[in-house]
Parts: sequence; C-alpha cells; structure tokens
Amino acid sequence: MSADSTVAALPFIAWSRIWSPVAPEPLRREAWEALVLPGSFEELGPEFWSTFHVGSPAPKVPLLLHAALQLEGAGAREDWMRAMSYLELRFDEFHLPPDQLGAACEVYACAIESEEPVLIEELRRRYLLPWCRFARERLTREDSPLAFLPERFEADLLAVDAGAR
Repeated sequence: MSADSTVAALPFIAWSRIWSPVAPEPLRREAWEALVLPGSFEELGPEFWSTFHVGSPAPKVPLLLHAALQLEGAGAREDWMRAMSYLELRFDEFHLPPDQLGAACEVYACAIESEEPVLIEELRRRYLLPWCRFARERLTREDSPLAFLPERFEADLLAVDAGAR
C-alpha cells in the first residue's frame, strides 16, 4: 500500500457514505462536501431518498447493482463476496448486501488501497460503470436534479483507471 493508493481510495469511502442507507446523516453531509457535490444534501435530500431508496415496487434508480443491471442477484452478490474474501474483508456492525452500491464502494476502495489492478478493473467494468450508465440515462430522461451524481461518480471511477496505467 502506498500513500498514493490510499489517497486514490478516499473518494470511494465518501461515495460509500453517499450511497449507503445506514450511513449517519452527518457523515453523508460531510461526504457530500468532501466530494464537492453541487448544492447541499439538506436541500436535495428528499429527492435523493425518493430516487435511490424509496419506491414502489422499487426506487427509480436501485442501489442494488443486480437490480439496476437486471442481473441474477445471487451471482452478483457472490462476485462481491469473492472480492471481499480475496481482500480479506469482514462485515462489521451493519450488514448491507455486498452488491449494494455503498458496500460495493467500500470494497472498491479497499481494492484500490491494496493496489489490485485486475480486481479494480473487473469491478469497475462489470458493475460500477454499467450502473453509472443506467443511472445517468434514467435521471437524464426524467430531468432529475440529481443527474450529476452518476456523472460525478463515473468521473471518479475513470480517474482511478487513468491513475492505474
């Protein structure tokens, strides 16, 4: 682990706080500010919750990667569990599905910090970038004030790609 890899992983810890439904509000607001996202979470919070966490039968943009990408859930969760096992990660206090975007960002941050380029590329290519495309298309079509979120998340994902080469 180098200082550079630790710094490269930090945005994804912040993203994990944005996407996680169990992150305390003060940490989510802090992450919003650290990522220099437009507006404030206080003003966009109701739209955020109704877009990503609440909906019938599902949110507009699911944060479960398998649901958003129309994949079989057990297979997607197994992929993330294998990545966690490889990185020797264990669940702590809160247990989100491993393919929930907040949890996935934590795994991704650990892969970056551990300097695992193959794992970084596979997780990004198979799950994270396709989720960004799905979310961006859905939010742009609905003219959502949150359309910037998947764009910014994707930019951070691609920045890691550029730095890994």
